[in-house]
Amino acid sequence: MDAGEITSNALKYPLTDFKKVLILGILTILSSLIIPGFLVLGYIFKIIKSTMKDSSELPNFNQWTSMFIDGLKVFVLFFIYSIIPCILILIGIWGAILPMLTVPGAGSLLNSPLSLNMLGGIASIGLILLVVISFIIPVALANMVYQGKLVAAFRLKEIIGKIKEIGWVDYLIWFIIMLIIIWVAYFVSSFLILPFIIGIVIVPLIISPYLSIFLARSIGLVYKYEGSDHEYYRHSKQIK
Repeated sequence: MDAGEITSNALKYPLTDFKKVLILGILTILSSLIIPGFLVLGYIFKIIKSTMKDSSELPNFNQWTSMFIDGLKVFVLFFIYSIIPCILILIGIWGAILPMLTVPGAGSLLNSPLSLNMLGGIASIGLILLVVISFIIPVALANMVYQGKLVAAFRLKEIIGKIKEIGWVDYLIWFIIMLIIIWVAYFVSSFLILPFIIGIVIVPLIISPYLSIFLARSIGLVYKYEGSDHEYYRHSKQIK
């Protein structure tokens, strides 16, 4: 199954049980209450796990405590991976704002060109790190789901090894396709929300959950890609 087949499979997957897309949409709408947000992430975890077990059906909404814990793991993964680049980017943004701020009698809070260049460089490093992290996070997430341990998401040697098994070129093609689909989804969402009040409901109820299910399915499939070791396929049914 190549990147095109993975994408096609993942695009059709949410339509196999649209009722569950709507249930996830309701949880998405309620995400501001925090607990439903973790349940959304937990369901993403569940889809990846189900895909690794060769299931072609959307998993049921059950075992809520387990879903919440799995969602918490996914949140921690994203938080740890993103904290450093986000801090660096914020430092750069703050550096861009400081020259605009003035203190009576002292002038600009930051007017040294060298300092501005340094802060700009820090922001650039943050952006580069964010791109690199975005590239490896899908496999990091899948590795955590596969092994059932949060620490597995940070075993960089295993993660890089898995990408090598998938194939760097194949994985890059898949990653670019995912980015394009995400951009298209956000463009459509923005188009619906701005002029149409109904879009405020449609986007979180249908488009966002559809995209989440699609991405989870796609991540599970790419992790199982042809390059994966034979040992994995032999024991795919034994995932914890």
